[in-house]
Amino acid sequence: MVSFTPHTLVRLKAADALTAASPLPDWAVAILTESPYVIVRRGPQADRIPVGLRGYQKAQRFAAFVVSAQVAATVTPQQALALLPQLDPMRAQLPAFQKLKALQPLLQGFDWGVGGSLQFELVTGLKMARPVSDVDVIMTRPAQALPVAAAQTLIQRLQAIAGAHADIQVVHGQAGFSLEEYAQHRAAQVMMKTATGPQLTADPWHFEGES
Repeated sequence: MVSFTPHTLVRLKAADALTAASPLPDWAVAILTESPYVIVRRGPQADRIPVGLRGYQKAQRFAAFVVSAQVAATVTPQQALALLPQLDPMRAQLPAFQKLKALQPLLQGFDWGVGGSLQFELVTGLKMARPVSDVDVIMTRPAQALPVAAAQTLIQRLQAIAGAHADIQVVHGQAGFSLEEYAQHRAAQVMMKTATGPQLTADPWHFEGES
């Protein structure tokens, strides 16, 4: 079975391809009519893929599932970032997109992309981003670990451009951790997000799976 990594947008072959514990709310049905994209969530993928729907309001989130046979296409955070030059010029003036553009030289040399509302708008064209939207950076785990001091410098520069809530999620397969938490160095272990829930590890750069 093909593995789908979290933060990847998937385009459904049909709007009724989803299954969920409860009926889709009206806003979710409306969003799928406008654009049949959902976002991959963390979780086991033995027989189906956990996905999420998002609406125009922050509170509009809904968890569902889809089988891989109903996935028409995928868009990674890196592929979404590559669409930034094609964004409508008026929308590109939003502070959030301006900040995203300003981050590109800072993160040159890393394999990274964009998540959240900015990713969704870049891929679907739906006006999801707001002037105050966070810039969610999704970075593929580098081959070489960043020393704490280097991570602190990177986070400081990132926050100077994108604001206090800017952060980098470092991902490797289903696992991911906050570079800001690592840089703060407040504890001997860092929280890893995994397919089966959070785990603590002393070395997030070489974490390979579930314990």
